[in-house]
Amino acid sequence: MGRVRTAAKALIFREGRLLLLHCRDATGDWYALPGGGQDEGEPLDETLRRECREEIGAEIEVLGLRFVRDHIAANHSFTYLQEAAHQVEHLFECRVADNYRAANGPGADTTQVDVVWLDSAELAGVRVYPGKLRELIDPHRAGSLPMYWGDVE
Repeated sequence: MGRVRTAAKALIFREGRLLLLHCRDATGDWYALPGGGQDEGEPLDETLRRECREEIGAEIEVLGLRFVRDHIAANHSFTYLQEAAHQVEHLFECRVADNYRAANGPGADTTQVDVVWLDSAELAGVRVYPGKLRELIDPHRAGSLPMYWGDVE
């Protein structure tokens, strides 16, 4: 049995929009939350701060844990996992400085082409992972989401 990777992801909202990594691979464009894998001995909030400095070029304030999800690669038609077949993701609500302008950080992922703010209408027309983010950005549905999402696409 392979190892389970632990990761932290940032939920950063501003004026009804969600900050996302814009990525591209052989099948086209897709979007995902900033964040990544936890290093051994590293607290999750530090993982998230490090990953955001690398990917979005910003210091963040970690406000609190909002959701947990599994991503088991074998259960999905698309996976961004490279180091493990199973990842447990902790989604934290975070904040960036008011003057932050979306841009790639100095350690952007290899598939990452940009950092963007998307609203619910824009999210409806793109590949976003996990897809449940579409519900999260809708204020009428966000409050009813359970803390644990399971292995959703």
